[in-house]
Formats: sequence, structure tokens, C-alpha cells
Amino acid sequence: MTGGNGAPWPSGGERSRYDGSTVLLVVCCALLLALTLTASVGPGSGQGPADGADDGMDLLRQAAKASQEVSYEGVQAVSSTGPAGTEHRVVEVEHSADSGTRFHEPDGAGEVQVRTADSSEWPDPGARALDTLEHNYRVVRAGTGEVSGRPAALVEAVRADGTTAGRFWIDDETGLPLRRMTLDPLGRVVHFSEFTEFRVVDGAAGAAGAGPAPDPWGDRLDEGELRELRADGWTAPDRLSWNYRLVDARTKVKPSGPVVHLSYSDGLSVISVFVEHGRLGSEMHGTGQGMRAVQGDGGTVYMGGAGQQRRMWEAEEYVYTMLADAPPDAVAAAAASLPGPDAAGFWDRVDRGFAKFGDWLGM
Repeated sequence: MTGGNGAPWPSGGERSRYDGSTVLLVVCCALLLALTLTASVGPGSGQGPADGADDGMDLLRQAAKASQEVSYEGVQAVSSTGPAGTEHRVVEVEHSADSGTRFHEPDGAGEVQVRTADSSEWPDPGARALDTLEHNYRVVRAGTGEVSGRPAALVEAVRADGTTAGRFWIDDETGLPLRRMTLDPLGRVVHFSEFTEFRVVDGAAGAAGAGPAPDPWGDRLDEGELRELRADGWTAPDRLSWNYRLVDARTKVKPSGPVVHLSYSDGLSVISVFVEHGRLGSEMHGTGQGMRAVQGDGGTVYMGGAGQQRRMWEAEEYVYTMLADAPPDAVAAAAASLPGPDAAGFWDRVDRGFAKFGDWLGM
């Protein structure tokens, strides 16, 4: 089965038990940045910043501005391919330029509402991602196309070796991105999303227009607070690998202590890293999460499965959870920038780890 213009769209697949509201939140993080042009791609043969004129950046910056001016609703089809296969989902989107965006997964995974960024409260991560995109890739206009019956301009992000890393279809009428596609260095599609239905609406209409929503990610950390965390022993690097820049940092305090959410982007992808103090617990029996134990230097990393890349490990009395719609090589390079796993843990620790993760998100 394919989407419009022959775009790939799988027709089946299974989901692990935790693949609900918790994972939807991270998917929505990627979709929000998709409004300012995210996709997913990792370092490869084109590693290193690409030189050349960026004649497509004006369209992408206009797209970022359009999301602050245009209210719309529609349905997005999203697919991600990981080592174990392809995962797909359908997400209903309602966006108010004034108050924020509501994401809803019709098959019961959950709903997330995210308020519009207020520059007086925290820097726009989409703008930071665009700056990173311009630094890492050559961004060029590459023709025209059509999405959901709407004419669109095609923009490509090109690696240093000339291979295409990402493609974006920008609506001629509204300036909004309607489709995005990511390719690995061999030209294989690793991430894809498109609006299968899209409508411009009155900004006051729909759930997103009802008023500002509480922010599910918690309180933004400024540079001073990040320095204090690092001084206290928390790992929060400015970059993962050569091309993933820290674009947003949040914290939320639970009874068990603070949890830090770090969002990294290369301008095309988002890798979310959740860090909390403690150890993976051993009270539960069996993962039940579709995870597998992978032995590495010094310890065990729990990984799974199809679609979105998921990793969890414990290191130096901290638990790290990584969720990313990115190719395996990108995730592996990012993980290598963080403290490595301690001595081997147990399969049954993972249930508690994800339970704590979901508890922090209030889900």
C-alpha cells in the first residue's frame, strides 16, 4: 500500500505494550518540529557539514513562520523503519496559531495537547533546528509536487557527499510543510510523514483553539540551570555525535525525584533523551515491552523494536531512556556520546523503567 505520489505506507504491524501515550508524546515532539521541517537521518557517508548555497532555506523559514499564523486541521500518516521492521500510525492534528496543537491517535494510543511556544518563556526549538539544518546540510529547491491535491514546492537537504538526506513538500497556498521524507545514505526511506487530509480553519475553531494547554514536557531549563545540573553530576551534553545539537531541555519533578528531558536535533531529526537518578528496578518479572537485551562493553542496553528506535540503560546511578525516529546508525552514534551502560542488568528491570517514565509524563 502506498500514500500519495507512490509514497511508502505499510499496511500492518504490531505494537509493543508501551507504545501508547508515552510514545505518542515523543512522536508529537517530532511532528511539532516537522512543522519546522524535521525528519530523521543519521551520520553516514556524507558525514560533516555540506558546503554550497542554501536556496531552499527561505521556504523552510517561511514554513516555520506560517505555523505561527495559520490554523489548520487534518490527518497525518507517519511511518518509521527500524532494525526489526516498519511501524506506522495515523495521527489527527488540530493546530491553532494562537494557542497550540492537539494530537490524537484514533486507535486508542492517546491524546496530547501542546501549547504554542512563547518566546518570553523559552527559545523556539524549531528555529534552533532550522539553524542546525542550515549548518549541517545544503538545502536546495528541487522542483514541485502535489500532496492531498494541493500544489507544493519540493525542497531537499543534501549531505556533503551529494546524497539526499531529506525531502520536504511545502504547500504553495499556506507555506506549511505537508509531507516529509528521510533517506539513509543508500537512498532507502527510513522515515515518512504526510497529511492525507488537510484543511485551513478559523483559529478559534477546534480543540486546539479553546485556550492554552498545559505543557506536558515540564519546565524549561535555562543555561544557568543546565550548568547547575551538570555540576551536580547530570549528563546533558550540548551535542550528541557531530551533528545533533541540544535544542530544548526540560525537567519535571516527581516523588521519586527530577527527570530531565533533552531534545537533540541535526535539523532533520529529533532524538529525545530522558535522564533520571536511580537504577532500573527488579521488582517486575519479564519486560513485556518487546525489548531485547544487547550486551556491550561494560553492560547491557535494552533495545526494541520495529519503527521508532528505543533504548534504555543504567549508568553511574542514572537511568537513560532514548526514543528517536532515526536510523540505527544515528541512534548508535548518539548513544555513544552518553555514559555507557553499567554491568549487565535484568530483563525484568525494563518494565519498571518504562513505568517510571510514563509516570513522569502523567500517563
